[in-house]
Amino acid sequence: MKKTIDIFVFGKTKTLKKEWAIKAIALFSAINVLFIVPDLFYIFGEQGILQQAVNERYIFWYQPVLGWFADIFGYVGISYNATFLIFLAMYMLSLACLWFNFKRPVFAVLSWFIHFMFVNSTYLFSYGADYFVSFMLFMNILICAGYLFKKEHRGALYSFAIRFLQLHLCLVYFFAGIGKLLGTDWLDGNAIWMVINTYTSSTIADGSTAMVAYPIIFKILAWGTVILELLYPILIYSKQTRKVTLVLVLMLHAGIGIFMQFYIFAVLMMLLNIIAFGHYFKWKPSLQEETTKSKASSTKIVYS
Repeated sequence: MKKTIDIFVFGKTKTLKKEWAIKAIALFSAINVLFIVPDLFYIFGEQGILQQAVNERYIFWYQPVLGWFADIFGYVGISYNATFLIFLAMYMLSLACLWFNFKRPVFAVLSWFIHFMFVNSTYLFSYGADYFVSFMLFMNILICAGYLFKKEHRGALYSFAIRFLQLHLCLVYFFAGIGKLLGTDWLDGNAIWMVINTYTSSTIADGSTAMVAYPIIFKILAWGTVILELLYPILIYSKQTRKVTLVLVLMLHAGIGIFMQFYIFAVLMMLLNIIAFGHYFKWKPSLQEETTKSKASSTKIVYS
């Protein structure tokens, strides 16, 4: 049993190149910030919509927030807004260092910590995408930690990080499916109708009115979503269904981006799925193979 687990986590597998994964994570995280640049001070500023004292009532005392450092910097005359700009600059600099392969283990930790602090500082504004970005940056720490070890051992840690991501996605989708089953909106198809008429632009919503005469369409889409999420852990690992499953999941999140206009969340989940399972498709320039060679008393992992 132990040997089986070791092989599954650290053994022979094929993944997207580590370099591609790190750069994709850094680029997405930077773009995520650029999307909210016009509203940064409304969200994080000292006179922003959400006051620091109100926000901190909803988080635990040990969760780091921007206010901690603003209080410290305040003793030397640095304002709250200036403190925010300092950490924002450090965050963007950390992502640049990840992209250019400069001290990646250090800046992977720093970028994760600053983003985690920003999320805690805007707890009432944060939603699923923000927490998934924090998770992605935490996973990036595991990926970049390999640079602290000898070259022959780096691949094993990267393999662990990818398995960790895969299992995390399996749990996320499975329990998302369970959650949908606990209500009735996904069983009778109303959830799809509500999405189209609540979040979708008027052009798309008006074009979907013809579908009202065929309610079975909404039921099929709703049932298909629930079944896909519930069976994701099985289908994504089966050789017969894994490619189709990955395509369907990518289509699901593309639909979320188009119909619900949750663009950041949609692209983020597509990126995580591609990093975790993108090797199912033969993108030769982006693939690396990991082979395992066993000797009498020890196992050596060689990565190409």
